[in-house]
Amino acid sequence: MSEDRKKEIRDLLSARGYMTVEELSKQLFVSVPTIRRDLNELSRKGLVKRVHGGASYVGKDSFEWSLDLRNRVNLGEKKRIGQKAAELIEDGNHLFLDAGTTCHFLARALKPSIKISVLTNSIPTMQKLSENKNIIIECPCGLYVPSHLGIFGDEAASFIQTRHADFYFATATGFHEETGVTLRTRLEISVKQAMRKNSDCMVLLLDHSKMGIKNYYHTFDFSQIDILITDAPLSASLAEKCADQGVDVIYA
Repeated sequence: MSEDRKKEIRDLLSARGYMTVEELSKQLFVSVPTIRRDLNELSRKGLVKRVHGGASYVGKDSFEWSLDLRNRVNLGEKKRIGQKAAELIEDGNHLFLDAGTTCHFLARALKPSIKISVLTNSIPTMQKLSENKNIIIECPCGLYVPSHLGIFGDEAASFIQTRHADFYFATATGFHEETGVTLRTRLEISVKQAMRKNSDCMVLLLDHSKMGIKNYYHTFDFSQIDILITDAPLSASLAEKCADQGVDVIYA
């Protein structure tokens, strides 16, 4: 049980970059002293970095955070963001949806009568979209990653470059006024950048846990973002940066 909990701690830190002891305690339903002991042990093994009040993830190119875990974190926030994003979509639109779980919630929020075409590299999102016979669905070829139930890599990016979308709905693991949009792993970057390059409008879907996070891999500048949809007020510095760079912020 203890080892399973430590694995979950690493998964959560991999997902968010940093969490406080109190956040981990609430997420895993164990006491604060238990979390402190686990973090100290993980820190001694070099698996996390212990910092004041919490811990951060160690590892520059991890792809271990499974879809199952992502589907258990901030579900209410992601659902609201997905519903708000769905309001932007009209009949006849062509969409790119990346493999983020918030994009899956967007797919779930689409009206049954909507008539659109969607390209996505997420297997669960494709399956959800397939329930609506009015939606034309495409998927790229490329490297299949079972833990994420998605298709990634340069071959997938090359496929996307032969298509064009009105909207690219994007997700990420970090958003900071100094670094813009960042990811923990480089494997996703080529697909995300191809979607951005070949779309008219990029809509960034991020819940509050991604704000103020700096991940290792820079992915998008502020100038590439048209709209940000999030669930909680931004920090003053991040809100100012979005305003300066012309990013339209919508709250769900």
